[in-house]
Order: sequence, then structure tokens, then C-alpha cells
Amino acid sequence: MNFKVNEVLGCIFMVLGWGVMSMIPFFSSLVLVDYSIWLSSNLSVNLTLLLDQVSGLFMATIFLISGSVLIYCSWYMADEIYFLRFIYLVVFFVLSMMSLIMIPNLIALLLGWDGLGITSFLLVVYYQNNKSLGAGMVTALTNRVGDAILLCIIGVFASEGGWILFEFLPSMSYFWVPFLLVMAAVTKSAQVPYSAWLPAAMAAPTPVSALVHSSTLVTAGVYLLIRSYPLLSQSDFSLSVLKCLSLFTLLMAGSVALVEVDLKKIVALSTLSQLSMMLFAISICLPKVAFFHLITHAMFKSLLFLSTGVVIHTSLKWQDIRFLGKNWARLPVSMSCVTAASLSLCGMPFLSGFYSKDLIIEMSFQGGDSLVIYFMLIVGTLFTSWYSLRLMFNLFLSSNKSVSPVVHAEEASSVKFAYSGLLISSVIMGFLLVNLVSDLDLTAMVSNVEKFVVMLLVVLAISIIEVFAGWKRKTKFLAGTYGYLASMWHFKPLLAQFSPSAGLKLASLITVSMEKGWLEKVGPQGVFGSVQTLGLINQKIQSYHFLKFVLGLLFSLFIVIILGGFL
Repeated sequence: MNFKVNEVLGCIFMVLGWGVMSMIPFFSSLVLVDYSIWLSSNLSVNLTLLLDQVSGLFMATIFLISGSVLIYCSWYMADEIYFLRFIYLVVFFVLSMMSLIMIPNLIALLLGWDGLGITSFLLVVYYQNNKSLGAGMVTALTNRVGDAILLCIIGVFASEGGWILFEFLPSMSYFWVPFLLVMAAVTKSAQVPYSAWLPAAMAAPTPVSALVHSSTLVTAGVYLLIRSYPLLSQSDFSLSVLKCLSLFTLLMAGSVALVEVDLKKIVALSTLSQLSMMLFAISICLPKVAFFHLITHAMFKSLLFLSTGVVIHTSLKWQDIRFLGKNWARLPVSMSCVTAASLSLCGMPFLSGFYSKDLIIEMSFQGGDSLVIYFMLIVGTLFTSWYSLRLMFNLFLSSNKSVSPVVHAEEASSVKFAYSGLLISSVIMGFLLVNLVSDLDLTAMVSNVEKFVVMLLVVLAISIIEVFAGWKRKTKFLAGTYGYLASMWHFKPLLAQFSPSAGLKLASLITVSMEKGWLEKVGPQGVFGSVQTLGLINQKIQSYHFLKFVLGLLFSLFIVIILGGFL
């Protein structure tokens, strides 16, 4: 049997992932390897490798997901002409993520951070059309804002003479450094007001969405805050800003997902809401619980992306959920994975998402925040159950009204194999981490009453869906609300459309007033006109007055010679 390069790499990555995962309980101590590259009297540049439970578990997650994605590409990208180019980009992205995970040195971390940005841009614009180019530019420019903020933080660290992020305790009072860290993480994790780039990045191929926008690129900001939590915890103002932005994004993403009809964008918006849950956990001083949710979310969200990608691929690239019904009979394995991943996303007992997501909610209730905070958190969680069940109902029960005939094809064996590891992780990963990882501060155990409340919320979400759907059919009162939600609370036109349009108008003004105005007259057109005038004068002189000029010159020379002879 002939194996492709991506299948071999995928199997190697999956074996490495499970191997590192099995060694996590033995990572009882922190291993730090420090190599000095350049040393001066007051500043040193070192290459530092960090290996502990956090970096090891994150690395195992990346290996497992990237291995599943590479195997999945054998079927999804089978008709791709430049297949090896795509695989190389994915592998380079994984290497950039590894450098971000294992290197707490800010200089090396910036290289990994930039490597993620460059590779994600190349993957988003992979299909080379206007839509992909626009989405790639929005993604790249938004992430460059975070890069610029990170450079400012590096400048502050240079003045202190240290580079190690998790050990940095400034000698002076830099109260705005934690705030800059929050802003850098917000841009990379697509929180308000930088939320528009994540749904736009769905122009990338589905395997890229499963890898980049579920577990790696978008969680880089969360991982940065987890590593820098000793510094972040010194600023109550930064934690308050992070809490407000995360809750606001949670409500915004959940409400927009309720009216979105693009299948991949719904999954992307669900990723956005779960990133808000992670950042909210950090804001209430629970960084290890946030990391716990990061790992479990990466597993079931990548599974959800891959399984919905099969639905899109077998439906001739249709992504409108209103036209993608009746999939249970023809795609039983993929629909089973959609069910498991969606229920884990809802926090259904006793799947992986239940152990981390509900733990964040319960620990927040013990923190003594205001009623508004709890109301926003519960409503955002209810939105998650709502749009997840809406997605499942449309894929399972709605009619298939696609104009093009649906291709009825059985899932390939490579797709089923790619599902296997992620499906097992989506079901049991939360239980395993609770019992195996000793450093996650899981002090609160969920009682039976709270488990019942979670089930009640799911049932309530189903009831609200039916009532709301019937109300929508009977009235047009919500038409304006639907338009408002579809524009992501106007953040999409504000960031993705207003800023580029303002730049284009300014460029047009400069073009008309300068390049096509006085600058053109003074510059190329002016020089061309002057040279043309001088040329015409010279041509006229040579054409009509050349003989007179020569005769006059000879006559003048003759007069000068005669006068010289007399004198």
C-alpha cells in the first residue's frame, strides 16, 4: 500500500501526542534549559526551553490535532494540485506553535508569534480569490496590532534586563505593562473589538480551520496570559478590563451565532465564545482552569470542524445550514461526531466540556462578583446550548433544498481514522485530566444539583428554540434585530469595512490632489512638457532657420576675419 507523506506525518504526530499525554503525570517538576546566545554587562539574550505540565499537555494536544488533520487532508484535499505545498504550510505552522509553547523567552516567542501570523495568512489566502485575499488582509493586519504591542512589551523588558516572561517582576511600577499584555492577547484571541477577523478567516480550507482556528492560533493569546499570569495578577485594572471584554465577546458571539446561516462561521463564532470563557477564567484568577478548558475545547472543537467539513465537502461546497439537512442517513459517522462535539460544547454531563466549562461557572459563583456579571455569564452559556442545538437540528432534521444534487458518498477510512483520536478525547479527556493532572487547582466539585441545572438549561434552550422559531414565522418585528446581529453588533463594518474604506478614501484624495495634481505637473508631466517644448523649438530652428543661421554664422566669421586683417 502506498502511503502519502501527510499520512505518515499524521501517524507520527498522533503517536507523539498520545506518548507525551501518557507522560504528563510524571511531569512533577519544571525543566528549564537555558542557552546564552549573547551576553553583555546589563543584558543577556538567552534561548530558553521550558517543559512542564502546561507546555507538555499543550504540545501533546497540538500533536494529536495536527496528526488527525494531516490524515484528514488525504481525503479532503485529494483533488488539490499543490498538495505538498499545503502540507508544508501546515507543518511549518505546527513548528511555529511549538516554538511559542516551549520558549518563554520573549524574543524567541515573538518569532513563533510572527511565524503563526505569516503562516495563517498564507493558509487563509490559499484559494487565491478576492474573498480569501480580503479575509487574509483583515486577519494579518489585526494580528499585526498585537505584534506591535508585544514589541512595546519587549522594550520595557529590555530596560529591566530580563526576558523570561513567567519570572518577570519589574523593579519599577509598570502598571500599564499588564494592560498591554491583555491588549496583545485580545488581538490574537479575537476578542472585542478585534472579533471580525476570526469569522472572516473561515475562507481557509476546512482542515486549516480545524487546526488554526480551534486549538492553536486563536489560543495563543490565552496561552500568553496564562504564562504571564504572575505579572498580570499584580494589576486589578487589567483583570477588570479582561473580564469586561471577555463577557462582552461571549454575549456578542453567542447572539450572532443564533442568526448566522454559514456552517463554518457558526463553528467559528462558537470558538469565539469559548475563548471568552477561557479569558474570563483568567480574569477571576483561575489560569489553570482556563488552561484546562483550553485543552478540552481544542479536542471537541477540532472534531466539530472536521465533521462539519465532511458535510460541506460531500454537499458540493454548500455551507448554508438551511440547505444541508437529512445528513444522518448518508453520513452516520460524521453526524455521530457532530453530536458528541456539540454536546461537549454545551457542557453535557459527563463529556469533556462539562468538566472544564461548568467548573469555570461554578468557581465564578464563589468569587463574589456582581449580579450583572453572573447574568451575562449564564446568558452567554445559554446561547452556547442554543446555537449548538440549532446547528444539530438543521443538519439532522431540516430538509435538503440545495440546488445542486448532493453527492451520496460513504466516509473514507482516512476520515474515520482521523475522527478516532479526537472523538475519544472529546468524550474522556476531561475525566482523564481531572484524575491525572495534579496541578490544575480543581478544588470545586460539581454537585448533583448543578448537574441537573445544566440538563435543565439544555431543555430550556430547546424550548426557547421552538418558541422563538414560531414567533419568527409569525412576525417581522425581529427583522432589524437580525440585521444588527448579523453584522456582529456592527463590529464587522466598523473594523473590517470602515477602516479599509477610510484608508481607500484618503488614498483616493491623495491620488487626485497630488499624484494627478500638482505633483504630476511638477514631476513627470511637467518635465515631459518642458522637454517637448524645447524639442519643438529646436526642430523649428533646424527646419526653417538652419540655412539662415549657417549663412549668418559664416558671414559673421568673414567679417571678423576681415576686421582682424585690417587691425
